[in-house]
Amino acid sequence: MLLFVSCDKKSPEPEPEPEPCEIYATGIYNETYPGKVPEKYWPCMDTKDLVDAGSYNFNSAYQLMAGCCGLQSGYELCKSNYSWYEDLESRNDAFQCLLAKYISIDTAKYDLNLDYWLRGYKFYSYNLEVFLAQKTYLEDATPAQKIILIDELFKKQGVRDAGLCHDIIEGPTFVMSRILYFDNYMPLLDIMEENNYIKNLVELGHLRVDYDEGLEAQMIIFTLTDDYLEELKTI
Repeated sequence: MLLFVSCDKKSPEPEPEPEPCEIYATGIYNETYPGKVPEKYWPCMDTKDLVDAGSYNFNSAYQLMAGCCGLQSGYELCKSNYSWYEDLESRNDAFQCLLAKYISIDTAKYDLNLDYWLRGYKFYSYNLEVFLAQKTYLEDATPAQKIILIDELFKKQGVRDAGLCHDIIEGPTFVMSRILYFDNYMPLLDIMEENNYIKNLVELGHLRVDYDEGLEAQMIIFTLTDDYLEELKTI
């Protein structure tokens, strides 16, 4: 009795799929604006492109309006849902790229009527101001960079309609207050103990200037920032 045994040839092992950064490194997206590159490739970008990609895809309603208590809680909410926030925070050159993006917004063509809740808010400044108010970025800023940022914040504030009194419009005031706070500027720290409007601005990013007390708090921050700016220029 003869027994015939058939041995099937094994199928070749499939080639492993290339990692996203391997694909990105081929230049496949060289001609694509960073904001239109699929998000899985964002960690492969340099920091400038990552800032461009994030700016183009801000979920403005989520960051600016969905937090419980102001701009800071909106940032924390987004950070818990979008991995690129932590990626950006981990990069040494993140602040300088955020600052460059913020400066690039053309105030001469500032569109005050643009709906802030629309996705794809692109380069409009409210979202960037929330980023620039974060400790992780401000603690990396040099005195020279802080001077540039403060000047730009005043410039952006100067073209805004002070009659539109929503929390989100007070982004420059929020950033200024945080610059002073994280630099332990004593005049600010002292007044926080007695002025809840300023305390809430610094800690929560919440300020309503349609109330006299809120508008007064904003003016105090502007004055303190002017004073601190002169100190920075002597460093």
